[in-house]
Amino acid sequence: MNWASLGSKIWRGMKVMPIIGYVFILAEAPQVIRRKGVWLGILSIVLDILPIVCLIKAAVEIYLGDLIPDRLQIISSEPLPQSLS
Repeated sequence: MNWASLGSKIWRGMKVMPIIGYVFILAEAPQVIRRKGVWLGILSIVLDILPIVCLIKAAVEIYLGDLIPDRLQIISSEPLPQSLS
């Protein structure tokens, strides 16, 4: 069993709880914005705050992983430019 994966699933489940979830989402907001960038971070936070959308997003993320990728994953997935030789 992968403990990091289990912890991630528990964290996503706690964000779904109504009042406690808001506290977790707002406490995590600066880290999310640093990790995802300003606009994608704000989008992720807004989707987590909306009640029904948060349930759908959490369910999708449990099975597929992070719905909005981190900034470093976006940069590393771009193809490297070929040198002009």
